[in-house]
Amino acid sequence: MNQTGLMHENENRGSDLVHRGVGHALSRVIDPWKAPAIASQAVVMDLVEIYFEIVYPIFPFFHRPSFSRRISRGEYTTSKSLFALTMAVCALVSGRVRDGAVSNAKWDMSPLYAIKPGIFYEEAKLQLVSLMTESDIDVIRAHATLAITAIQEGKIRDVHMHLGIYHTLIAMDGLHDESNWPRDIGIIEREERRRLFWSMYTLDIYSAVVWGSVIRCREHQSNVAYPVEADDELIDDSGIIGHTVLPRDVGPICNSPGTDGVDCWLYGWNFITDLYRVLEHALAGFQGRRCQVTRSAFLRDIFKEDATVARRTVQAKVLHKYHSLPESFKYTPQMTYNINTDRFGFQAANITATVQLLRIVLLAVDGATVEERCEIASDVVGAFTSVPVAYLLSIGAPLLYHLGGIGTILASVTEEPLNLVDYERIRHVMRSLAQLLENLEVIQHGASASKRLRTLVSHIDEDIARKKAATPPEYPLANPDILQQTILQSQEQQNQIDMDRSNWMLEISGDILGDLTWNFDLA
Repeated sequence: MNQTGLMHENENRGSDLVHRGVGHALSRVIDPWKAPAIASQAVVMDLVEIYFEIVYPIFPFFHRPSFSRRISRGEYTTSKSLFALTMAVCALVSGRVRDGAVSNAKWDMSPLYAIKPGIFYEEAKLQLVSLMTESDIDVIRAHATLAITAIQEGKIRDVHMHLGIYHTLIAMDGLHDESNWPRDIGIIEREERRRLFWSMYTLDIYSAVVWGSVIRCREHQSNVAYPVEADDELIDDSGIIGHTVLPRDVGPICNSPGTDGVDCWLYGWNFITDLYRVLEHALAGFQGRRCQVTRSAFLRDIFKEDATVARRTVQAKVLHKYHSLPESFKYTPQMTYNINTDRFGFQAANITATVQLLRIVLLAVDGATVEERCEIASDVVGAFTSVPVAYLLSIGAPLLYHLGGIGTILASVTEEPLNLVDYERIRHVMRSLAQLLENLEVIQHGASASKRLRTLVSHIDEDIARKKAATPPEYPLANPDILQQTILQSQEQQNQIDMDRSNWMLEISGDILGDLTWNFDLA
């Protein structure tokens, strides 16, 4: 081929490439991304509305009026990031529906059972693959939502995966500091970001307690303010009714909740964040003591001061703060299905659970006697039992994992010699816990754990009966002096039995609650 022919061919090829490039660009304009048909608009809307009933009070990732408007308009069908987020929300709520979390009779449940939670979950993951490096708030919220969903589904590896991606996206743009947030966001998105940040902070600490993961987000390294304590209906981009909005260039201050928002459910929500901040430091104290065993004393010799505060001091201060709360955040009434009222009930239930979670961790930091550990285990069960089952079911598996700490306590107790009184205490805790888990057995893992506990209680009863049978019998004596002497001898014998704890050993495996068991060593 001559040079002229080659040039002519190259020109034609270039023309074809340009034509195809223009055609491709035009096709993208004419035929933009469209969401696959996974569920009807009606099903999606119902699941989103249920989210605001049973999930939002604990994880308020959205401003309800604006998010509901976006979904009702079908905007998720043309935005990949919003679609991924919507599928994540549907996956989470669908799992709660399956597990009996929805007790409000107003919902038509049949259509909601038709699509399995896994279908929504896998679709959300699929769409997020191409958005892996996007720091769009919807992408960040999607991974946050999938982390919670994975807890509900018992997919603990996925929990860590989505938490890891979430924290990576936060780190990439320094979003732990409000000064790095996009300059053009409005008041609504600012409040959404604050709620998201502190929600995921608490989940990070929670995962460190339950699964022994590292803490990725430290409260003293964060420069994000608490959410304003105002209902969504009072918030729009022009302002917040009843609140003074600071200029955007004023640096955020991570304050504890004040008293201005005491009539808003977010007052209780912010108090829970305070509890998790205490929990973070308590956990650091426990982990620091554990590390001293396996590492050199280099740092300990340099930093002489002991940052660990006595357990009883911390617990006393926390309980004082708790008792100072308004009554609406301390007692959980029956669910009314009025979302404004029930949001307070959700806060009360979550505060109850978090206070007990903190007590368990403080137990590990400072140590405790057998009696104290049994008392705390009994208190934890009693606290959960005081919460109406409807709330426990609504919060779902994340709250259920709190109970794993009781198994850890019981296992630590039985590593030591016990007496008959200790046996009875442990037996009582196990029976109460088994009954509680039976009430929640529609949630995954509940039934097997309660059955395991019932079996252990039976073994304890048999053991107690066997040991009592081995005690020398008492015979009636006619002579009062001899009778009195025998009684005294019998009391001395019983005291000796109680003191001789080595005769009363009880073996309880650390995994008595199965998959609910914490990766947490109290020894």
